[in-house]
Amino acid sequence: MNPRVRSLTTTLALLAVAAGYALSQGWVEHQSPRPMVREAGARPVPPPAPAPSAREILDRGPAVGLSRGQAARLRALDAEWVRQSSDLQAAIDDEDRQFSAFMKEAQGGRGASLQEIQRRSANLRDLSATLREARWRHGLASAEVLTEQQRRTQGDVR
Repeated sequence: MNPRVRSLTTTLALLAVAAGYALSQGWVEHQSPRPMVREAGARPVPPPAPAPSAREILDRGPAVGLSRGQAARLRALDAEWVRQSSDLQAAIDDEDRQFSAFMKEAQGGRGASLQEIQRRSANLRDLSATLREARWRHGLASAEVLTEQQRRTQGDVR
């Protein structure tokens, strides 16, 4: 084998090993689905807090000045949210139990590759993201029930 080809092959192999090691150690950050703007040396900017839930708005009572129609609509949104979130939370809890059992087994000596851990945790990540998105949509729907004046009075609603 030609010395140039040998050195090029060796260099490429070392780069592949180094890249694999960096990925397995978490040195390379994965891009989040929502890009966050950062200044040099600044901490990441967290996503904005979701609007208050229907239950939170209802619990504020007279301070919000809800009409009967608004209160009825918020109660309906709250009931739907309780149903939807309890289904999602039950699925998340089940996936979390399964993933925890897998990790205990892996730590017990069997071991697991990074790919296997990612594969096993994918459903849990997806369900958690679905719950966050549903919570976000619920908060927006709850804020839509309020008038513009009520939203401004709330300060933190939408």
